[in-house]
Amino acid sequence: MTGLLLEGIVASGKTSVIRAIQALPAWQRRSSKLLLSEFFTERANEHLRNRDADAYRALMHKNLRILDAARQIEMASPLLSEESGRELCYLLERFHFTNAISYADGLFETYRDIDLTLARLNCRVVVLLVEESMVSSRVAEVFRQRGQAWQAYQKRLEEKVGDLGTHYVGVQRAFVSGLKWTSMEHRTIDATDKDWRRCAEEILEFWRI
Repeated sequence: MTGLLLEGIVASGKTSVIRAIQALPAWQRRSSKLLLSEFFTERANEHLRNRDADAYRALMHKNLRILDAARQIEMASPLLSEESGRELCYLLERFHFTNAISYADGLFETYRDIDLTLARLNCRVVVLLVEESMVSSRVAEVFRQRGQAWQAYQKRLEEKVGDLGTHYVGVQRAFVSGLKWTSMEHRTIDATDKDWRRCAEEILEFWRI
Protein backbone atom coordinates (compact mmCIF):
# COMPACT_ATOMS: atom_id res chain seq x y z
CA MET A 1 0.00 0.00 0.00
CA THR A 2 1.22 3.45 -0.87
CA GLY A 3 -0.61 6.72 -0.34
CA LEU A 4 -0.43 10.45 -0.82
CA LEU A 5 -2.24 13.24 1.00
CA LEU A 6 -2.63 16.43 -1.04
CA GLU A 7 -3.19 19.61 0.95
CA GLY A 8 -3.28 23.31 0.14
CA ILE A 9 -5.40 26.42 0.45
CA VAL A 10 -8.44 27.29 -1.62
CA ALA A 11 -7.27 28.12 -5.16
CA SER A 12 -3.97 26.27 -4.80
CA GLY A 13 -5.05 23.90 -7.58
CA LYS A 14 -5.63 20.61 -5.76
CA THR A 15 -8.46 19.46 -8.04
CA SER A 16 -6.55 20.43 -11.18
CA VAL A 17 -3.43 18.63 -9.97
CA ILE A 18 -5.43 15.50 -9.18
CA ARG A 19 -6.81 15.51 -12.73
CA ALA A 20 -3.25 15.87 -14.05
CA ILE A 21 -2.11 12.94 -11.89
CA GLN A 22 -4.93 10.79 -13.26
CA ALA A 23 -3.78 11.57 -16.81
CA LEU A 24 -0.21 10.36 -16.23
CA PRO A 25 0.77 6.84 -17.36
CA ALA A 26 2.36 6.00 -13.99
CA TRP A 27 -1.02 6.44 -12.30
CA GLN A 28 -2.96 4.73 -15.05
CA ARG A 29 -0.70 1.65 -14.87
CA ARG A 30 -1.57 1.00 -11.25
CA SER A 31 -3.95 -1.95 -11.10
CA SER A 32 -5.70 -0.85 -7.88
CA LYS A 33 -6.32 2.83 -7.18
CA LEU A 34 -8.44 4.71 -4.65
CA LEU A 35 -9.16 8.45 -4.69
CA LEU A 36 -11.02 9.99 -1.75
CA SER A 37 -11.89 13.59 -2.55
CA GLU A 38 -12.61 16.37 -0.06
CA PHE A 39 -16.28 15.35 -0.22
CA PHE A 40 -15.33 12.18 1.70
CA THR A 41 -12.50 13.55 3.83
CA GLU A 42 -13.92 16.91 4.95
CA ARG A 43 -17.13 18.12 3.32
CA ALA A 44 -19.17 15.05 4.25
CA ASN A 45 -19.70 16.79 7.61
CA GLU A 46 -21.18 20.00 6.20
CA HIS A 47 -24.72 18.96 7.17
CA LEU A 48 -23.83 18.63 10.86
CA ARG A 49 -24.96 21.21 13.38
CA ASN A 50 -21.92 20.54 15.58
CA ARG A 51 -18.80 20.58 13.38
CA ASP A 52 -16.09 20.36 16.01
CA ALA A 53 -12.75 18.56 16.18
CA ASP A 54 -14.34 15.33 17.40
CA ALA A 55 -16.81 15.27 14.50
CA TYR A 56 -13.93 15.43 12.04
CA ARG A 57 -11.95 12.84 13.96
CA ALA A 58 -14.91 10.47 13.56
CA LEU A 59 -15.11 11.21 9.84
CA MET A 60 -11.41 10.62 9.30
CA HIS A 61 -11.52 7.34 11.20
CA LYS A 62 -14.27 6.17 8.85
CA ASN A 63 -11.97 6.94 5.93
CA LEU A 64 -9.07 5.18 7.64
CA ARG A 65 -11.18 2.06 8.11
CA ILE A 66 -11.49 1.83 4.34
CA LEU A 67 -7.70 1.89 4.06
CA ASP A 68 -7.23 -0.53 6.95
CA ALA A 69 -9.55 -3.03 5.27
CA ALA A 70 -7.52 -2.82 2.07
CA ARG A 71 -4.32 -3.25 4.07
CA GLN A 72 -5.65 -6.43 5.64
CA ILE A 73 -6.44 -7.83 2.20
CA GLU A 74 -2.91 -7.03 1.05
CA MET A 75 -1.30 -8.62 4.10
CA ALA A 76 -3.27 -11.83 3.54
CA SER A 77 -2.30 -12.30 -0.12
CA PRO A 78 1.18 -12.84 -1.62
CA LEU A 79 -0.24 -11.58 -4.92
CA LEU A 80 -0.50 -8.10 -3.38
CA SER A 81 2.97 -7.73 -1.91
CA GLU A 82 4.88 -4.47 -2.38
CA GLU A 83 7.24 -6.27 -4.74
CA SER A 84 4.34 -7.28 -6.99
CA GLY A 85 3.41 -3.70 -7.88
CA ARG A 86 -0.25 -4.63 -7.35
CA GLU A 87 -0.72 -3.07 -3.93
CA LEU A 88 -3.28 -0.32 -3.46
CA CYS A 89 -2.33 3.20 -4.50
CA TYR A 90 -4.51 5.73 -2.67
CA LEU A 91 -4.83 9.51 -2.86
CA LEU A 92 -6.50 11.72 -0.26
CA GLU A 93 -7.59 15.28 -1.03
CA ARG A 94 -7.46 17.15 2.30
CA PHE A 95 -7.34 15.33 5.61
CA HIS A 96 -6.04 16.06 9.09
CA PHE A 97 -4.00 19.13 8.07
CA THR A 98 -7.11 20.93 6.80
CA ASN A 99 -9.26 19.62 9.62
CA ALA A 100 -6.79 20.67 12.33
CA ILE A 101 -6.57 24.19 10.94
CA SER A 102 -10.29 24.60 10.31
CA TYR A 103 -11.88 22.72 13.20
CA ALA A 104 -9.24 22.22 15.94
CA ASP A 105 -7.94 25.78 16.31
CA GLY A 106 -4.83 24.92 14.33
CA LEU A 107 -3.67 22.42 16.95
CA PHE A 108 -2.11 19.63 14.90
CA GLU A 109 -1.46 17.63 18.06
CA THR A 110 -5.23 17.07 18.25
CA TYR A 111 -4.90 14.61 15.38
CA ARG A 112 -1.54 13.04 16.26
CA ASP A 113 -3.10 9.58 16.15
CA ILE A 114 -4.46 10.21 12.65
CA ASP A 115 -1.02 11.29 11.47
CA LEU A 116 0.67 8.22 12.93
CA THR A 117 -1.92 5.93 11.34
CA LEU A 118 -1.34 7.47 7.92
CA ALA A 119 2.42 7.07 8.37
CA ARG A 120 1.83 3.41 9.19
CA LEU A 121 -0.23 3.13 6.01
CA ASN A 122 2.77 4.35 4.00
CA CYS A 123 1.31 7.78 3.22
CA ARG A 124 3.27 10.86 2.18
CA VAL A 125 2.00 14.44 2.19
CA VAL A 126 2.39 17.24 -0.35
CA VAL A 127 1.30 20.82 0.30
CA LEU A 128 0.67 22.93 -2.80
CA LEU A 129 1.84 26.52 -2.37
CA VAL A 130 0.92 29.78 -4.05
CA GLU A 131 3.26 32.78 -3.93
CA GLU A 132 1.87 34.94 -1.13
CA SER A 133 1.64 38.03 -3.33
CA MET A 134 -0.62 36.04 -5.70
CA VAL A 135 -3.01 34.53 -3.17
CA SER A 136 -5.58 37.35 -3.28
CA SER A 137 -5.83 37.30 -7.08
CA ARG A 138 -6.05 33.49 -7.17
CA VAL A 139 -8.85 33.47 -4.60
CA ALA A 140 -10.71 36.16 -6.56
CA GLU A 141 -10.28 34.15 -9.77
CA VAL A 142 -11.70 31.00 -8.20
CA PHE A 143 -14.52 33.00 -6.61
CA ARG A 144 -15.72 34.06 -10.06
CA GLN A 145 -15.63 30.47 -11.31
CA ARG A 146 -17.48 28.78 -8.43
CA GLY A 147 -21.19 28.43 -7.83
CA GLN A 148 -23.45 30.52 -5.64
CA ALA A 149 -23.25 28.25 -2.59
CA TRP A 150 -19.44 28.42 -2.52
CA GLN A 151 -19.48 32.17 -3.10
CA ALA A 152 -21.95 32.61 -0.23
CA TYR A 153 -19.67 30.59 2.05
CA GLN A 154 -16.69 32.75 1.17
CA LYS A 155 -18.70 35.92 1.81
CA ARG A 156 -19.67 34.63 5.25
CA LEU A 157 -16.04 33.76 5.91
CA GLU A 158 -14.95 37.24 4.84
CA GLU A 159 -17.39 38.80 7.31
CA LYS A 160 -15.78 36.70 10.03
CA VAL A 161 -12.05 36.92 9.20
CA GLY A 162 -11.73 40.08 7.10
CA ASP A 163 -9.72 40.15 3.88
CA LEU A 164 -9.76 36.68 2.32
CA GLY A 165 -6.33 37.00 0.74
CA THR A 166 -4.74 37.79 4.09
CA HIS A 167 -6.71 34.97 5.71
CA TYR A 168 -5.58 32.36 3.19
CA VAL A 169 -1.95 33.48 3.41
CA GLY A 170 -2.21 32.71 7.12
CA VAL A 171 -3.79 29.33 6.40
CA GLN A 172 -1.00 28.49 3.95
CA ARG A 173 1.62 29.34 6.55
CA ALA A 174 -0.20 27.04 8.97
CA PHE A 175 0.01 24.20 6.44
CA VAL A 176 3.76 24.70 6.16
CA SER A 177 4.10 24.75 9.95
CA GLY A 178 2.22 21.47 10.06
CA LEU A 179 4.95 19.83 8.02
CA LYS A 180 7.35 20.34 10.94
CA TRP A 181 5.00 18.29 13.08
CA THR A 182 4.02 15.39 10.83
CA SER A 183 5.54 11.92 11.01
CA MET A 184 4.98 11.43 7.29
CA GLU A 185 7.52 12.02 4.55
CA HIS A 186 6.62 15.41 3.11
CA ARG A 187 7.38 18.22 0.70
CA THR A 188 5.94 21.42 -0.74
CA ILE A 189 5.38 22.17 -4.43
CA ASP A 190 5.01 25.67 -5.85
CA ALA A 191 1.82 25.78 -7.93
CA THR A 192 1.81 29.53 -8.57
CA ASP A 193 2.32 29.13 -12.32
CA LYS A 194 -0.66 26.71 -12.61
CA ASP A 195 1.46 24.19 -14.53
CA TRP A 196 -0.60 21.28 -13.28
CA ARG A 197 1.25 18.62 -15.26
CA ARG A 198 4.60 19.70 -13.82
CA CYS A 199 3.10 19.61 -10.34
CA ALA A 200 1.68 16.14 -10.99
CA GLU A 201 5.00 14.84 -12.29
CA GLU A 202 6.85 16.22 -9.27
CA ILE A 203 4.31 14.57 -6.98
CA LEU A 204 4.66 11.16 -8.62
CA GLU A 205 8.46 11.42 -8.49
CA PHE A 206 8.27 12.19 -4.78
CA TRP A 207 5.64 9.47 -4.30
CA ARG A 208 7.85 7.00 -6.18
CA ILE A 209 5.08 5.28 -8.12
